[in-house]
Amino acid sequence: MEITFPFPFKPYDIQEKFMRELYFTLEEQKLGIFESPTGTGKSLSICCGVLKWLRDNNQKIVEDLEKEVTQLKAEISNCAASDDWLTVEYEKIKKNQNLISLQLKLDKIKKQKEVFNQMKVRVSKQKTNSANKTIEFYFNKKDKSEKVENDKENLLEGKEESEEDRDLILEEIEDKEDEGSDAEEVIENDKEQMTKIYISSRTHSQLSQFIGEIKRTVFKNDTRVVTLASRQHYCINSEVTKLKNVNLINERCLDMQKSKSKSTSVGEDGKVLKKTKTRACTACPYYNQTNITRLKERMLVDIMDMEDLVKCGKELKACPYYASRMAMEDAEMVLISHAGIVSSGARSGISLKLDNNILILDEAHGLTAALENAHSAPVTVKQLNSVKTFLQFYINKYRARLSSKNLLTLNQLSFVVGKLLGMIKPKSSSDKQQHETTIYTLEDFVIKAEIDHMNLRPLVEFCRNTRLAPKLHGFSMRYSQQALEEEMKKSTVSKKSSFEMFMSNISKKKGENVDVEPEVKENVSVQVNVPTETSAGSGLYAVLDFLEMLCDRSENGRVLAQGDQHGMLKYLLLNPAEHFSEVVRQCRSVIVAGGTMEPISEFQALLTSHTNNTDSVNIVRCEHVVPPDNVLGICLSKGPTNVSLNFSYENRMSHELLSEVGRILRNICSIVPGGVVCFLPSYSYEQTVYEHLKTNKVVEAITKKKLIFREPKSATDVDQVLNKFASAVKNRDGDHNGALLLSVVGGKLSEGLNFSDDLGRCVIVVGMPYPNVKSPELQEKMNYLNKTAGGSAGNIYYENLCMKAVNQCIGRAVRHANDYSCVLLVDERYSRPQTMSALPSFVQKSLISNCNFGTTISNIARFFARHKEK
Repeated sequence: MEITFPFPFKPYDIQEKFMRELYFTLEEQKLGIFESPTGTGKSLSICCGVLKWLRDNNQKIVEDLEKEVTQLKAEISNCAASDDWLTVEYEKIKKNQNLISLQLKLDKIKKQKEVFNQMKVRVSKQKTNSANKTIEFYFNKKDKSEKVENDKENLLEGKEESEEDRDLILEEIEDKEDEGSDAEEVIENDKEQMTKIYISSRTHSQLSQFIGEIKRTVFKNDTRVVTLASRQHYCINSEVTKLKNVNLINERCLDMQKSKSKSTSVGEDGKVLKKTKTRACTACPYYNQTNITRLKERMLVDIMDMEDLVKCGKELKACPYYASRMAMEDAEMVLISHAGIVSSGARSGISLKLDNNILILDEAHGLTAALENAHSAPVTVKQLNSVKTFLQFYINKYRARLSSKNLLTLNQLSFVVGKLLGMIKPKSSSDKQQHETTIYTLEDFVIKAEIDHMNLRPLVEFCRNTRLAPKLHGFSMRYSQQALEEEMKKSTVSKKSSFEMFMSNISKKKGENVDVEPEVKENVSVQVNVPTETSAGSGLYAVLDFLEMLCDRSENGRVLAQGDQHGMLKYLLLNPAEHFSEVVRQCRSVIVAGGTMEPISEFQALLTSHTNNTDSVNIVRCEHVVPPDNVLGICLSKGPTNVSLNFSYENRMSHELLSEVGRILRNICSIVPGGVVCFLPSYSYEQTVYEHLKTNKVVEAITKKKLIFREPKSATDVDQVLNKFASAVKNRDGDHNGALLLSVVGGKLSEGLNFSDDLGRCVIVVGMPYPNVKSPELQEKMNYLNKTAGGSAGNIYYENLCMKAVNQCIGRAVRHANDYSCVLLVDERYSRPQTMSALPSFVQKSLISNCNFGTTISNIARFFARHKEK
């Protein structure tokens, strides 16, 4: 069957192939692995292909229903009389019931379309109605006056609250709270569930690119799209966002949804002692159902990215988070980050329904890492210290006011936190074992930590149900200074008494009196570091996540205990496929797509872990849109002074190699026009290279031809640096022929950015960015793969980690059919056959291996001379 895909322009052959294969994979309810090099319009191909299928599928559903209804009506009207009238009547009733059911489904689908059209009219009127501004001004004024009144009321009761601390005391949990009253509850409705498309990518900026591509398609006016994100991204209430930690933001938001109420204190004789107002009663001004509904409708009619939605939310005084949650039910396409898909907790938290729906995971090279991160649950020594300190202080302060059951559970939690801390906090400076990094199986860890006798799950559930974390956060914010003073006082007294006891014992043994000098006593006092910069509440969330992982006791789970000054406990998931199989089982089809999908076997294992049926996976590889002549790939093995280029970890810091890097950059910058982007293995190595170039006046020499820019460590400075780099490339004058950008592999500039045309005429990758092979975490993963997959699976995994990062850097340059660029791989190890085969196919076609520097320079000069003539 020939299908015509509506494309904004005449598609390339590979884009036609991509859309056609995607369409039939969805139609046949298969799984798919799609590889389309970066710069080939992959996002637009996904949008056009999947929306075309969705329109055809929805139309087919309606047509099938209409056909069945017509057929049933005909059968009922043509029902012939028979002697067995009872059977005839029974069949007639059965067909009538079936007809009513089908007609109901058909009516609901048609009604949804009518509702959407009515929504368009309402939104259009709202936009053009200037009276809305007057109404909004009135409400703004009213909100401000209400806020002043609330502030006055809170000030009057503030003293009473601080004295009673009622908002910090744990309440007895007898029955589960009524879920129906929770603001998180999504009310089910009677709408006919049509197939949804979920598109997932690594970052929110990449999801915004999808919004831009959808707006370019012919489906833009009839497609309901929503982008989901956490409260951390969508909350517009400054009182909530100032908490920073996403868990605390969630808790505070839920607190503010509860209606204002008075809590009553009752004495032993049953008399009311006092009425106080709880802190959680302050309502959020943006949680207004009318305004949220207006924002939801605006979002469904006008396709918005996250920034547009937040801006519109502020204008309408409506919460973008709850509006997007409400809109999800009516949306046809839902955009969400990988983190929201791979975590079962995140999926249930936003009531994500994958059943019989389509899931497309773009930038899938990061899928495995996202799965591992979602199930890693790190907790630092600072967090454990903070939780232990404030939890003990909390217990001591409210001991008389806590129920015996709550007090017992809090003491158990304090015991567990103390044991976890003992696993990574050195007992003494000479305790070498405590300074090392150790990997434990879950069984070994709980035994070593002496918590194997504890039932951890009820402990975690208690903390979640009583909402201990936000209470402990509020407590630590209110009493942090007092806790610090008491801890220091207690520690000082303890140290003094133990010192005096020690001196007393010595005197008894020697039979003489030994007086402790006053100045010695003073010097005994010790400074106690109570971590006031780490919130006890956010720390407790990390502890609970870690304990939840321990509860599972998975055979594929490990615990990393790192006992240095940056001490940390971390749960490791060695086989992420076991958690992804649940997603694959629920979906109608799952598509993983990316620029480079090697190794394919890794993605096949992820998709088929629950069935082991590789026949259900459709593997599609697309060539690049650029002709081979537009790309020059070179593996440089010898430097300008004929030094062998091997940037292994042991060699890379040598003065000889650093000088070679300077000579290479100096020569390349003199013959390559426009922008040159040089990727180095790490931020520290980039710093070393730059300082060496500066000391040897190479920076000064390069600056005569190209301005030099460096990748910033802060994400907020990236746009500024990129704008300056682009400006320097564009505004060439005199001897200046562009700019050089020093970047980092795996950094902020290696993924998702576009160095097309003059911005990236040459991409240089210095060295091979292998991760630290001595890392206990990596070694455990490699050993696990060797045992389970056999052979050298661990080494293959290690190689792939490096080459995935390199391929992402290479993909920044060639972005469209008429673009051209040189790819220079500076390391003799790139010329190994297994390494070259892992490079993108569009680079392999023109790749020259084992090149010396003279041949490299002449090839590059001819390449750019040829393209200059065109």
